[in-house]
Amino acid sequence: MLALLLHGNLQYAEIPKNEVGRVIEKAYVPVLSALIGKEVPFALNITGFTLELLPGEVLGLIREGIESGLIEVTGTSYSHAILPLLSLDRVEAQIRRDREVKENLLEVSPRLFFPPELAYDPILPAILKDSGYETVFVDGEALVLSNHINRAIKPVKPLYPHLIKAQRGEGNRYLNYLLGLRELKKSLKLVFPGKITLRAVKDTEAIPIWVNVNTVVMLSAGRFPLMGPKKVAKWLGNLDDVVLYGTDIEFLGYRSLADYLITVDSFIEVFDALGREIRPPSELPHSGKRLYLRTSSWAPDKSLEVWRLDDGNARLNALSWNLRGEKAFLAENSDARGWEPLPERRLDAFRAVYEAWREKS
Repeated sequence: MLALLLHGNLQYAEIPKNEVGRVIEKAYVPVLSALIGKEVPFALNITGFTLELLPGEVLGLIREGIESGLIEVTGTSYSHAILPLLSLDRVEAQIRRDREVKENLLEVSPRLFFPPELAYDPILPAILKDSGYETVFVDGEALVLSNHINRAIKPVKPLYPHLIKAQRGEGNRYLNYLLGLRELKKSLKLVFPGKITLRAVKDTEAIPIWVNVNTVVMLSAGRFPLMGPKKVAKWLGNLDDVVLYGTDIEFLGYRSLADYLITVDSFIEVFDALGREIRPPSELPHSGKRLYLRTSSWAPDKSLEVWRLDDGNARLNALSWNLRGEKAFLAENSDARGWEPLPERRLDAFRAVYEAWREKS
């Protein structure tokens, strides 16, 4: 069996706020409608903040999917905050607020938890268990690479650096793409099926999300050169009991990947080509593995640096540390930091910090 997960976040760092309506129109409505119409089960990881922005039509679609047993709603942090960068009180506040919104708007109490950007530290499972969560999604590649615990001694190198260069347009784009495909195919040998038991402050069940599997699916659904449904069936034909797709819903119909737009029809065609039953992620079998995961994320180098090292990010993280109340949620959101955040997204967080400070003074 295979599983699907769609991640929804309307605070997206690189999407202008005035495009939110178009994102809903081009991605959320057609994707949710198509999957529900075809009775394809999937997990929906959507922030509480995003749910509060959605029109009634989309909330109705989600409720329909929940009631029919097709949508498995996950918990996450309310405003897509990077949890290992927060104080433990704020981690718990983000988790609690997200659950409250989902109980109020969707009448569900999620049991699965998806950390934004799969950013993780070993204390998070304990807080999740205290908050009623049974299972956490984690980065599969980071699990495999966690045998080297000290990054200062053994830094993690991206598994497919040429593909990353091709996406960024660095050097000879087509040559990097070809070399990247070879690296990507080789990396699939690291993938293992099923859930694991995660060694942590409180051990818990975990479901790996495999970035390389996501990437193969996206390249094939986007009809990239040398890729397509037949190629994905060949490359992933021996894999079973994995999450086939576990990333942004915005890539399906709205946001292009290196100038290639993936439609929901081409997305569905890819997993039709694999000819495997699709089940909710919670039904994946256990692999029998018991593994440790170090502090990490699903960034190419598995670090938190993209949300931490930039001067603006460092300043926001410092200023946000002691905030409380409503303004804290917006100050903490990852999309002010992000991969390549728009100024308006970054300013939202700085403005929230300033307003919270003025309210206290």
